[in-house]
Amino acid sequence: MKLRFFTPACGVSGQTFGAASFGFVGCEDENAPNETVYPEELRGTVVCGTYAQCLQQIPEGPWQAGIVLLGNAGGENAFIHALAERTHAPLTGGAAAFYAQDQARGLITGRSEAAVFMIADERFDVSVCCQNIHRDILGTHTLSFSDPRIVDRIDGEDACAWFARQKARFGLAPEDFEHLTLADENGVNAHLSVREGKLCSGRDVRPQMLLRYAAADQVLPRMRAFYDDPGAIVFGCAGLKGILPGKLGTDSMGLFLFGEVCTTEHGSEFGNLMLSKLRLRRRDNAPAGPDR
Repeated sequence: MKLRFFTPACGVSGQTFGAASFGFVGCEDENAPNETVYPEELRGTVVCGTYAQCLQQIPEGPWQAGIVLLGNAGGENAFIHALAERTHAPLTGGAAAFYAQDQARGLITGRSEAAVFMIADERFDVSVCCQNIHRDILGTHTLSFSDPRIVDRIDGEDACAWFARQKARFGLAPEDFEHLTLADENGVNAHLSVREGKLCSGRDVRPQMLLRYAAADQVLPRMRAFYDDPGAIVFGCAGLKGILPGKLGTDSMGLFLFGEVCTTEHGSEFGNLMLSKLRLRRRDNAPAGPDR
């Protein structure tokens, strides 16, 4: 199976497995039609459709890993947890970028809630890892919310006012929601924003979360170190791309999505402002050849 990723204006192809990315490493204009194709044809099984259909269609493994592409339908974490339980495999991937002109969603293979590629390819050693570049942990805080993606209060204070006060400590602009964020106990971030006077999250929040910070001068070196992995496919956050002070200039297939599938020692989950990676290393004496 060929893996193809494309800018949202480029369009979905039924002949490959892929999703819209908010540009690529080395891509100058994320809105211009563009695409990148992984050079190897990987072996495995592809399913797509609703979350329920994907879970029903995946056969028994064993699987080395899975790439999960999400169509921005919500409910990602419940699906990812169920998929990990069914496949017993580490997962990576993320949510497709939106089309800039009309916010069209579902720009993934199958144009539905999810598309999943479970890899079983004896020619490769396959592994998955993720990283949080927000390494300064500033404290643990209590959240209250009626919706898992809308935070009402933090430590008893109005959530918007609390977060604005925290940003002011670091001299961050009111519109900066990338250098400072909240993360769960597994080290997986949320991407916060203010909409209609509410503090909103791009992933489900939890009652206890950590405030984490990435200094501006650390963003580029930390991202570059993770992306600089020839042969890997890196699913990074478009929000992190937006605060890069320079080009990454790496040899991996570097993507920028609107949410990332992260596998930590505690399992797989959906997050934001994260880096997640599929590593593929051809085994000694493994023959080259197409998927079959």
